[in-house]
Amino acid sequence: MKRTAAFATTACLLCLAATAVPTAPAAADYSGNPLAGDNGFGVLVQDDAVLGSTETEGPVAIGGNLTYGPGYNVALNTPGTFTAPGDDRPTALLVGGRIDHAASSPQGVLQVLSDGYVKVGDPTGSTVLDEDSNGAEVNTHIVAEGAGYDSTPRVQETVHQPVESVTDTTGLPDLDALFATFRDRSDAIDTCATNVVLRDASGTPLPDQTGFPAGTSAHITLTEGETNVLRLTGEQLNNLSELTFDNQPDATTPFVVDIDTTGSDSTYVWHIPNLAGVSGDQAPYMLWNFPDATDITIADGDSLEGTIYAPRAHLTDLDASNIEGTVVVRELTAGPLGDDGTTVNAGEIHQFPFAADIDCDGEGPSPSPTPSPTDSTPTPTPTPSPTDSTPTPTPTPSPTDSTPTPTPTDSSPGPYPTHTHPTAHPDHGGHHRPPHGGMADTGTTTTLYAAAGAFALATAGIFLLGRRRRPKH
Repeated sequence: MKRTAAFATTACLLCLAATAVPTAPAAADYSGNPLAGDNGFGVLVQDDAVLGSTETEGPVAIGGNLTYGPGYNVALNTPGTFTAPGDDRPTALLVGGRIDHAASSPQGVLQVLSDGYVKVGDPTGSTVLDEDSNGAEVNTHIVAEGAGYDSTPRVQETVHQPVESVTDTTGLPDLDALFATFRDRSDAIDTCATNVVLRDASGTPLPDQTGFPAGTSAHITLTEGETNVLRLTGEQLNNLSELTFDNQPDATTPFVVDIDTTGSDSTYVWHIPNLAGVSGDQAPYMLWNFPDATDITIADGDSLEGTIYAPRAHLTDLDASNIEGTVVVRELTAGPLGDDGTTVNAGEIHQFPFAADIDCDGEGPSPSPTPSPTDSTPTPTPTPSPTDSTPTPTPTPSPTDSTPTPTPTDSSPGPYPTHTHPTAHPDHGGHHRPPHGGMADTGTTTTLYAAAGAFALATAGIFLLGRRRRPKH
C-alpha cells in the first residue's frame, strides 16, 4: 500500500510539473484600427529620419532628428488634421529632436506646403526667421544657426509662422508612448489566424502554400465582411512576383499581410511584387505588418498599396516606386544621401491612411509535429521493484522533448506566428528623450522556469520513491 501511494505521489508530481510548462504565449484577439491615435500624420517615425527624395503628400511626425536632401516636399496635398494648442494652422512637419542642417544636402531645401506649420522640439543648430533683412514679415524659414534667410540648406514654409510657435512644443503628441502602443498592436495582429489561401489563375489552391518557388504568380479571393490575413515569411513574400486580387479589399473586408523576418535575423530586403487588381482606392484597407523586423530595405518592385506597419524597424527606401499608405517605422531613410548631398530616388509617399478595423481571433503556434507512439506513451522503466507488474513513472522529458519547437515544414499552412519580437532600438541620435522599447513577452522565460520546476519536482518524487523502498535495518 505504501509503495502504491509512493507511485501515485510521484506520478502526480510529474503531471503537475508537465502541465506547468507553457508551449507558447497566450494568443491575443485583436479588434480596432491599428493606426488609432496617429493624429492624422501620414508618416510616423519614432526616432530619426532622412527625407532625401522625393515627397510626402501628407504631414510627417518625427520623434528624433531630421536630415534632408536637395529638394524634398512635405504635405503636398494636405497639412493634416493636428493643430497644436494656440496655433492657427495644422502641424505639417513635427520634429521632436533637432534639424540637422550640417548633415543635410548643402543645396537642400525642404518645403513644407499646404500652409502647414512646423514644430521643432530642439532648436539647437537652427535659426528661425520670419522677417527679411528689412524687417518685413515673410514666410518662415528655418536655417542653420546664424545663416541668412535664403541660405541653404533650409526648411521653408509657405506661410508666416511666428518664431515662438515653431519651438513651442505644448500639447504635441507623445511619439514614444504611441509607438509602445503600435508595437503592442503589431504583436497582437501577429497572432491573428491565417485565412487567406494562395491560388493559381484557375482558382486552384497552390499545392504548397509555403514552399512555392521564386517567380510564383498567385491569386487571392478575399472573404467579404471579415478581416483577411495572409501570413508569410520574408522569403516567401519575395518569392511572389505577382499577387492578383480577384476581389478587392474595402472597409469591411480589410487585407493584412503578416511578415515573419526572424529567419533572416529580423533584417529584410524587400522586392515588392506586382499587385494586380488594387490601386490607391484600396490602399486604405491594406496593411503590411512587420512585428519582428528591425531593418527593412525596399530594394525594388511595384508601387506598394497599403500601410507599412513596422514599429520596430529602420526602413530604407531605395525604390523609385511609390508607397500608397501610412508609414509607421522606428527610423526612416527615404533616399539615402551621398557624400556630396545627392540622393537616391525613393519615390513618393501618398496619403492613404488606413481606414478599417481589423477584427480577428488570436491563434496559438502552428501544431507541433505529432510525437511517435513511443514518445507519447511512457515506457515502464526497469527498477528493482519486487512488483514488476506495477508501472514505474517515466522520468520527465527534458524541456526540448516536452515542448517541441515548431519548425517550418512543407505541410504547414503557413509560417509560425509565435516568434520573438526584438527590442526597440534605444539610440535616439543625440536628441534628449527617454529610452523606449522592450522585449515582447514570448513566454520563453516562463517556459524555462517552469521546466526547471518540473525537473525539481520530478527529482523530489523519485527521491521520495527511493526512500519508500529502502529496506528497514
